[in-house]
Amino acid sequence: MGSIEVDQIGPDGTLVQDVDRTLRPSVKNQLILDALPGSESVNYAGKRLVTFADQLILSAQVTHLGRPWPGFKKRIQIPPTWKEIAQRATSDGRRIRFIGVYHYEGVTIFVDFDPTTYVRRRANNSAAHVSTNDLFQAQTLGQFARVDRNGNRLTSVRADQFASYLRAGYQAKQPRVDVFHGFNTEFLVGDEIHALDAVREMKAAEWPDTFQGEWPGFYVEFRLDSFLRNAGLRSLVEYQKAKGQGLLDYDLVFKKGDELEYYGDLKASDVTKHESPGNDAEDIRRCIEQYGRFWYVIYEHETKHARDDGDRATIEWNKWKRLAGYTSRKGYDPLSYAGRFKASVRFVKMMILEVNEANFHVVLGDFTQGRQQSGAARALKVMIKKRNIDNFLIYSDSIVDE
Repeated sequence: MGSIEVDQIGPDGTLVQDVDRTLRPSVKNQLILDALPGSESVNYAGKRLVTFADQLILSAQVTHLGRPWPGFKKRIQIPPTWKEIAQRATSDGRRIRFIGVYHYEGVTIFVDFDPTTYVRRRANNSAAHVSTNDLFQAQTLGQFARVDRNGNRLTSVRADQFASYLRAGYQAKQPRVDVFHGFNTEFLVGDEIHALDAVREMKAAEWPDTFQGEWPGFYVEFRLDSFLRNAGLRSLVEYQKAKGQGLLDYDLVFKKGDELEYYGDLKASDVTKHESPGNDAEDIRRCIEQYGRFWYVIYEHETKHARDDGDRATIEWNKWKRLAGYTSRKGYDPLSYAGRFKASVRFVKMMILEVNEANFHVVLGDFTQGRQQSGAARALKVMIKKRNIDNFLIYSDSIVDE
């Protein structure tokens, strides 16, 4: 099918660069039939498809988008006939499935696209998108579901779990994701958080870094750590403020009981930013080699800057610091950190992004830190651009404004 090498997933989840190969319709249907004992190939509304229990399966091969798109961007094409069949199936009381079939060197993954948004589109031929990371997660975990940036829900399922998925629905357990879902119910509520309120709260709890200028990120750390302790969840996720001997310098430790499973980093970012510089690339590479994955947990906020209101919040903050006992080596300056100080923020969205062996190459991009004072080049940093988020996204949440 293809003439360019793109991302493929091997049996153990290893990333392979190879061309797409065309699946004949009979081969594609046979892959579905083999995965679904008791299924049948039937004619319905003038289309050859597979029926399983009360479900009708329309299928198309998962392939690369083509040039000039990156190798991780994949899709199925949804012809207008699918919408007509979906309407008839609804009238007949049958459930319709839009299924993408990915097959490479013995790996078969089925991607279930929620048809709701696609049947509403007016275009004659639309595409449903999936990324390499979705395939990697399905191959290594069995089942994986997420909502993409456009609000479309997709579930990727390894062939051996496809029948149970269609019968019982999504059953994969993600206890560490559930931890953040619980935290979001009390933190991601859309309230405007004023700088002085946040730093006073941290000071009362004797939280380190209370006097730092970039207070929103430290406030997320403080709130998450408090939640994990109060909810008794530190056997799953632990925020490590003071790194212990032998531990890597990352904020989050994901655990199974007392056993370290992998690391992560907690970040706060303005919702308008188009990219997020991360950690040293070589350190992340070592984490992936040793633990298999690394998580970025990012909370995004709308921002009101003090500079847009005569620096009043900056002056109040510096005055409060002095009264709270903070002294600067440079002496008191009521406009210290002016121009960058945030008067308030409103957290509106969060994402969990996973870096693993199937997508690590994408984060290297072209981001470098310039040069050190000695003239030596700085170490390459990981950078995740928002246009590539779907190849890393494993969970997202956001507030819903009235």
